[in-house]
Amino acid sequence: MNLSGLRTLIVDSDEISREILRSKVQRAGLEIDRERPHGLIAQQTIQEMQPDLLFVAIAQPLQRALQTVDFARAVVPDATIVAYADEWSPTVERRLMQSGVNDFLHGKIARDQMNAVVDRALRKAASSASLPTEPGARVIAVVGQKGGIGKTTTSTNLAAAIAAAGRQSVLLIDLDTRFGDVAVMMDVRADYSVSEAAREVETLDRETFLKMLLRHDSGACVLPAARDYRSWLNCSPEQIQDLVRFAATLFDVVILDTPGTFNDVVAAAVGAADRLVVVTSSDLASLKNTSLLLEHLALKGLADEHVIVTLIHGHDQEGPGRADVEFAIGRTVDHEVPFDRNVRKATQLGVPVIMWKPQAPAATAFSRIAAHASGSPAAALDTVAVRRRFFGAFGSRRPAPAAAARDNIAV
Repeated sequence: MNLSGLRTLIVDSDEISREILRSKVQRAGLEIDRERPHGLIAQQTIQEMQPDLLFVAIAQPLQRALQTVDFARAVVPDATIVAYADEWSPTVERRLMQSGVNDFLHGKIARDQMNAVVDRALRKAASSASLPTEPGARVIAVVGQKGGIGKTTTSTNLAAAIAAAGRQSVLLIDLDTRFGDVAVMMDVRADYSVSEAAREVETLDRETFLKMLLRHDSGACVLPAARDYRSWLNCSPEQIQDLVRFAATLFDVVILDTPGTFNDVVAAAVGAADRLVVVTSSDLASLKNTSLLLEHLALKGLADEHVIVTLIHGHDQEGPGRADVEFAIGRTVDHEVPFDRNVRKATQLGVPVIMWKPQAPAATAFSRIAAHASGSPAAALDTVAVRRRFFGAFGSRRPAPAAAARDNIAV
């Protein structure tokens, strides 16, 4: 490791290009620990080295370079990943942002650009330790290494279940930087977003923050995601963590919904959480990514009791069973959510299934996960009281136009 304390790696198949970048990094005061070409050897080095700062060349064949970025973000979610290319492409830049790169440098890299990259990497590494929360507050991050496996469905149902039980105050924060669907799935209209609150966190007070939140019928409060992904560029991971820490002083339980691809925001959520609900499906891609995530969490020293593995069956077709899933991910599955058509119908109404059909199989499963994650007694909900509270005395509720128009797939 170089004197800065950062484990630094360059992945570039062009030796001349590597030499030019190395010299620029050295002029910024940083030494490169290792250099590798794209391919399996690069992935093996990333796995073994666990770099803090990774430079990835974006060149033809493009897919190979993008695979390196995706692999690195999955294996070292806390790392600073810097992509660089000879030319700028809006399509490539968008794809890189979705993969969770921290910077995209193109053309001739100026000294001040490299200095800024190194400075951000040093500051990020210095603040990578988990942030403490107030005694008694529990921060739960719901994470999944693939989209469409039921992660947001899990987040919204956990929040509704814990709040409806009436024993703990709950805030659900939507940290999905790409497709934040919490507001739609809980049928609330956003006035403020996470990115706005995070940018103001240094001057935020209790009264102002509470005014930013939306109140769901279950009793849970909601802070929706930004509607435009570009809004996330204006707030840092450190501000996200500060916001979570601040929220944990006001609520008993803070739930963080995250996107299916690791980026800075997800790493910040994992760092701030003391419980992780790891959602997986039985699809091969999901199992592979979940295995990598669990391996990373183990390398980070996260205790097994703080990780709650949840298997969601999103369709009624026969697939791998629980034993097969456990073999594939190398870890016991803590909870299963069975396929339940009520989940689809509830989401079309903009209603968590835990509120719409409290006795449905999926609702019962979410109740158990909520009790486990929040540390609450696993007492059954009073289903009559829940329905009266949510639907009103007449037991009816019209679907919201935005929510009813959505075709419910697992989000």
